[in-house]
Amino acid sequence: MNNKTQNITLLLSPETIQAQCLFAIQQARNTSHALASLIALQTFVGATAQPDDRESPAHKAIREIIAGQAAILREQLLAEHALAVTNALRAQDCPAITGIHGELSRNGFWQMAQVAISKLDAEEKIKAKAWTQSWCVDAKNRALAASGYPDALNFKKAGISAKEYAAMTDINNYF
Repeated sequence: MNNKTQNITLLLSPETIQAQCLFAIQQARNTSHALASLIALQTFVGATAQPDDRESPAHKAIREIIAGQAAILREQLLAEHALAVTNALRAQDCPAITGIHGELSRNGFWQMAQVAISKLDAEEKIKAKAWTQSWCVDAKNRALAASGYPDALNFKKAGISAKEYAAMTDINNYF
């Protein structure tokens, strides 16, 4: 099935991949989508390159360009999420924290939480820590009471989202 009418040849250079990265970033709705686009591009290039091309200087340069652009977007995304969580801590906004918690890996959330908490002044840190601790204790007590069994939590019966509890417990642990 190596018929010319069923195959196409793609020629990539470091210059064209740089342009494609910038185009993907400009066309994306937000930083998260831009990063996803670059990851898809990175996967496509890695999966479709001919075996002889995979060790070439051009392929290495192309991989480095995509990885560099993706790293910039990861840092930007971290900063955006950190600002949002800083504001959510100030506003005591559990749903906002939960939403970001769901978008990030555990390690990503940990990195972002460190940045977010560092942006709070001393008084804000005390208030945020007290709020997260109080929220977690209250949620755990309500879930314990709802379960009817000692040492068993029933978040659903207590009307608490398990996702909210996980997010708030994680952010509380970072204080």
